Amino acid sequence: MMNAEPAPSSSLPVSNAGDVRAPDRDGGGWSVRKALAYSAPAAGGYFFYIPMWSILPGIYAKHFGLSLSAIAGVVLFIRLFDGFIDTLIGYLSDYRRSVGGSRKPWVFVGGIGSVVACYFLFNPPLPVTTTYYLTWSMLYFLAFVIAEIPHLTWGSELTPDYHQRAQVFGVRYMVTRVGMISFFALPLLPIYASSDYTPEVLQDGVYLGAAMVAVGLIWALAAPSGMAPAAVRQDSWRLLVQSLVRNKPLLLYMGASTSLGLAGGMWYGVIYFFLDSYLGLGDKVAVMFLLATVIAGLSTPFWVRLIHRTSKATVWVIGTALFAFQMIASLALEPGVAWWVPFALVVVVNLFFSCHDVAAMSTLGDIADYGKLKFGRDRGATYFGLNTLLFKIGLGFGGGLALAVTGWFGFEPASSAQSAHAILGLKLSFAIIPLLFAIIGAVFILRTPIDPRRHRIIRRRIESRQNPKH
Repeated sequence: MMNAEPAPSSSLPVSNAGDVRAPDRDGGGWSVRKALAYSAPAAGGYFFYIPMWSILPGIYAKHFGLSLSAIAGVVLFIRLFDGFIDTLIGYLSDYRRSVGGSRKPWVFVGGIGSVVACYFLFNPPLPVTTTYYLTWSMLYFLAFVIAEIPHLTWGSELTPDYHQRAQVFGVRYMVTRVGMISFFALPLLPIYASSDYTPEVLQDGVYLGAAMVAVGLIWALAAPSGMAPAAVRQDSWRLLVQSLVRNKPLLLYMGASTSLGLAGGMWYGVIYFFLDSYLGLGDKVAVMFLLATVIAGLSTPFWVRLIHRTSKATVWVIGTALFAFQMIASLALEPGVAWWVPFALVVVVNLFFSCHDVAAMSTLGDIADYGKLKFGRDRGATYFGLNTLLFKIGLGFGGGLALAVTGWFGFEPASSAQSAHAILGLKLSFAIIPLLFAIIGAVFILRTPIDPRRHRIIRRRIESRQNPKH
């Protein structure tokens, strides 16, 4: 655990420039108006992000003739590519910020690049080739990461306050859900003959998504750039490694994030099989996820208020406990159950992800403050990039593990009747193994040392460098 007052290394020089500059001239601090302007690009960003993993692979297999093995190869390669660029973009964004640059240009370039890549992904020329799908997918994820990692870090720089930072990420979470809900609702519009996702739906969606991105980027011009960090130590690769491996709060956080990524990846990996092939509720899946996403978004103010009364770690553990409860309860579900029962459990999982996005993301901003104090360099975007990398690895590996376990036990998605052995495999991958990962994640969270009091100490020490005479 961290000491009551986290002292910086005695070798850190203190300069009059300080560790943190004054707020940018476009205005610093917290307000709902500023948080909405900052969050606005996330609506269009997540409108396009949602179909990349959940819808587009199926469309390319069903309507454009790519084989499942080819699509699996593309997805695997993209996971590796995506993971590599997360940390790289974070480091480059931190470097640019340290010499007086803004996070905003990254968000604008990435947002525009995402629209261009999605136009070609959603309107492929026939016949579609694996190379085409791979190339534009790589360009899309490069553009998404260019926008996403700096945007997350930008949010942590809008305010140094422990509770206000949670409010900023609460607003951002709600805005991302606006984008997700917009995409989920597309095939339900009366202009389409069915409620299925089709190439026609995606082609129309490009224009709606592009409009959302454009509005978001224009709105973001009104957002402050936040607190601009100034380094008090010359950077080096050695210092970079030290700021990663000797930052105990960061290591505990990464342990929690990776464990919960594995749990969430396993759940997402077989949730459709569980609802459709096992419970026979395939026709309710789209509506379930749409309503659950809406409810989770509306729950955000509750999580923010609860953080204000307790701490981010406490709220994060509560959300994880809800996730664990859902997995235990799902073991009792059998075919013939009323649809609202699994729907309630899907809602609980979405509440967990709502809680996670608010509590965990704002906690990482606090850890970045600790890193500034201890190591004399701002690594905010590097930390966010590394976290995204580990969480994605967890999601990818967890999803693959869930599918592998389900397959090993003989579960057949196309079959209307499953053996007891196959059902056991499904429940292992859907609930039992993810439950163990969730418990491990909760243990890491409970050891999180930065609470509101300790964060105030960190901020006072950082601010004392700005005004050393005081």
